[in-house]
Amino acid sequence: MAISLLGKAAMTPLLAGRGRIIVANRTAVDDHVVIVAAAVVRHRSSGATQSDAVFGLDIEAAESIALEALPPEPETPEAAEVLLRLRVGPERAIVDVYALAGRSSADPNAAFEVGVKRHDGVIGEGENTVEGFAEFAVYGLPAVT
Repeated sequence: MAISLLGKAAMTPLLAGRGRIIVANRTAVDDHVVIVAAAVVRHRSSGATQSDAVFGLDIEAAESIALEALPPEPETPEAAEVLLRLRVGPERAIVDVYALAGRSSADPNAAFEVGVKRHDGVIGEGENTVEGFAEFAVYGLPAVT
């Protein structure tokens, strides 16, 4: 069977990180918040979407992970919707929270960042309080490259 090798130039875009989403837990250890799962939908300018779900996460306070688009995105998505499943408090309550992140106009190749943090009393753009746990907020933003 004959094969057609792609070569370095054709393979380089596979490592570009387009569509990368950083999932971050910006709470403190004493907050007892852990991100245990994430569902992701990446939206392209064409209207096409790519969805993923990751289970078995254990993202504790001050930790983050990167979720890569598989297969890699041909372009940086316009937006990413993420549903995070949190385990909260000593009682280990499970709560699902929604975050939306738009592409940065300053750096269109930047990754997205979504996560949970301690609510400081002011809800900023792209933030929402966690239902049932108003001391925490979920957020989405274009990440810095």
